[in-house]
Order: sequence, then C-alpha cells, then structure tokens
Amino acid sequence: MVTVGGRRLLLKAAAGGLVGAALPAGTAGAAVPWVQAARFLDAMTDAYDPAGPRLPQSYSDQVGLMGTAFTYDAALTILAYLALGDVKRAVSIGDGLLHARTHDPEWGTGPLRQAYAVAPYRRGDRSWTHRFTAPDGTVDAGGPFRFTAAFTGDQAWAGLALLALHRRTRDRRCLDAATALAGWVRDEARSAGRLGGYTLGRNRQGTPITAQSTVHNADLYTLFSRLGWKAEQDRARRFVERAWIVGEEECCFSAGSPDGDTLDDGARTLEAQTHPWLALRDERHRGALAFVDRRLRVIDTPDAPNSELTGRQRYRGITVSTLSPASDPARPIEEGLPRPDPQAVWFEGTAQYAVALRAAGEPRDALRERDPVTDAQAELGRGQTVGGRPLPEKAGVVAASSPLHVGFADSGYYPSRHLAATAWYVLAIKGVNPLS
Repeated sequence: MVTVGGRRLLLKAAAGGLVGAALPAGTAGAAVPWVQAARFLDAMTDAYDPAGPRLPQSYSDQVGLMGTAFTYDAALTILAYLALGDVKRAVSIGDGLLHARTHDPEWGTGPLRQAYAVAPYRRGDRSWTHRFTAPDGTVDAGGPFRFTAAFTGDQAWAGLALLALHRRTRDRRCLDAATALAGWVRDEARSAGRLGGYTLGRNRQGTPITAQSTVHNADLYTLFSRLGWKAEQDRARRFVERAWIVGEEECCFSAGSPDGDTLDDGARTLEAQTHPWLALRDERHRGALAFVDRRLRVIDTPDAPNSELTGRQRYRGITVSTLSPASDPARPIEEGLPRPDPQAVWFEGTAQYAVALRAAGEPRDALRERDPVTDAQAELGRGQTVGGRPLPEKAGVVAASSPLHVGFADSGYYPSRHLAATAWYVLAIKGVNPLS
C-alpha cells in the first residue's frame, strides 16, 4: 500500500477516471504515484544511451526480451513524459524514433518497425555488440526476436507522439516525420475490402497483410484528424463504425476483419472497445464501455490457478479479451513459458479503461473498491532489473498480476514491469486522453 501522512493515498475516479488525490503539505515526492511512475520511466529510458537519441527498453529484464524497445511503448512513453512535464526526455525518445525511421539497415528511410534492439545481446548465432545505433548509424530493426513488421498501429502512435512533440517544441522534423508515417499508411495500407479502412500493414517478411484491426483504424482516425486529412480520416472512421455490433442484449466492437470483407466473430478485446471510444467519442458507442464492465472484469487472488500473488494480495481489474478467462491453466501460454492464470489482471488495460471512463464522464468509480494499478506499483514487481541493474522499488507497473493469456493467440503478459502499463497509468492520473 502507498501511505501519506498515516493514511492511504487513493487515486479516486473523478468523472470516471483516475486523478491524483490531494496531497498533504510537505509530502515527500517519493510517495506520489506519478513520481514513482516517472522514476521507472527514467530508469528504462536512460538505461543504455542517456546522452543521445534513444528508445527505452519496454519491459524489465525478467520478461526475457532483453533490450527490446517496442515502437508503441516508446510513443506512449513520450506522451506520458509530456503529461509529466519532462520535455527533455520526451524529446530524446522522439529523436530516437526519428533516427530509427531514417536509418533502417534494409529500408533506409521508411515506416517504423514493430521494435528495435537498444542493448548489446547474444542469442544463438546472432550477436549485436552496439547499443541503439551502430557505428555506421543504422539501427537493429527488429532485434534478436525479429520484430521487423511495420504495423499501421505503430505508425499511428509514433505519429501522434511526434505531433505532440511538435506542438510542444515546434521542431519541424517531428511534423515532417509524422506526416511521412501517415503518408506511408495512406499509400501502402489502404484496404481493398468492402469494409474500407486500412490494413495491419506489413508482416516481418515485408509482405502486405490484408487483415484489419479496429484498434489500428481508431488510432489512425486520430492521426489523420490531427493532420487535417479528411478523406483518410473518414475512411478510417467508416471501418470503425462498421465494426460496431448491435446485439439483442449488448453492443460492442469487433476486433477487426480477417479479410477486409467480413468482421471477426472471435474474441472481443478490451482495446477494441476503448480505442474507438477515446478516438471518436460517439455517444452511440457508449455501450462498449458497459461491455467491458460486464464481460472483461476479473479478480486475481492467490487461490487462482497459476496465480503469482501471495498472502492477502487481491486484485480486481480488466483482462485482455473475452477468451482470456477461458484459457487452459494446464497449457503454457507459449512453449517454455508459464501456464496462465485465467483471472490475471491486465494493468495496462485497467489503466486504459480508466482513461476511457473519464473521457466518457462516467460518474462511477472506474475501478470500484480501490485502485489496483496504484497498489500494483507499490506491491508487485519487486527485485526486477533493467540491463542487469536494479530498478527503483515501488516504481513502475507490471504488465499483469500473474501470467495472462490473451485468449486469441499464443501470446501473453507477465508480472514484469512494463512501459505501456506505466504510461497509461500516468495518462490516467493526469487525465489525458491521447486519442482526443
């Protein structure tokens, strides 16, 4: 628990989102949740290249991805830093995205990859002795795990972060890069399907993908809107609106389309509900938030299968998809990795849901009994490291309370401190809708 002046510091959900509770005079900065969150962001951002263009490592070492920096996480960290008023670090990460876009070893200048390596590594017969930038100026696109895809959602978030930097600094490079990323999506990812919108982009082999994501199109809607590209904005919005499913008992957004012509009828995901609401803010879609409340709430306790909680720890929150609670606790999430806890809380999604509720002006507490994200920062992820060095304790939010299966692919989240979870937490505290 976090205590201030002998009493617990609450993050209350005023108007449906997280806002910092009033602090007593003289409170030490270390007790303030967003200060603690910033300490984690700083440690991840400054881990390897504190003097020049850089990207932050996305997860603590314990998740096993080494020095992998996901583009989405880096973009969210820029937005979190701007919300915190740390323009210097936001600019340094922005410089990293600008450098990565123009120094790809295969493409030269082009779209951003899903991720980059930001630290030396050795994996099998592959090794990288440099940090973010090699002596010839190129970056390690994809890193040892080959996250080399160019997804439209990553272009959208990087573009939004760079536009936010341009508004703050008036650096023309940021505007030009955001415009170029949007232009790549417009020219390379326009769907030929009847649903309109834009595809996922290109896979790790560089092959175009025909599938579409409701989340990506909602994010692109905001990017195109901020650039004033009305035709592209309208095209992205049409796909999102066509993904809206009106049922007899509940309404929600489909996760997307496998082919551009038909809607996905599988798992309903948290992000497919929150991103369209945050981007479009259309009252006709308010039922998406009610869907999350009814279908995606979970409670993780030490008694849950494969839970990593101990003692009296108990977390209420949101999960990834409607299929996450149905995951088989006897089957590992991926080969060689832990088995899932069907009741694990996804803290990134929980904070994201709080942002969405605040944007909706909901009069109820976003997280009900208490704020699990603040508690998670104070209680979980102890003893973790970045680049082998200890992270500050009680700083940064783990991705999930226990091993969590996404439900619709062999992928998951783990109790490792995570940039995106922490960044969404900061945005929730500060009342920032990054897609407005």
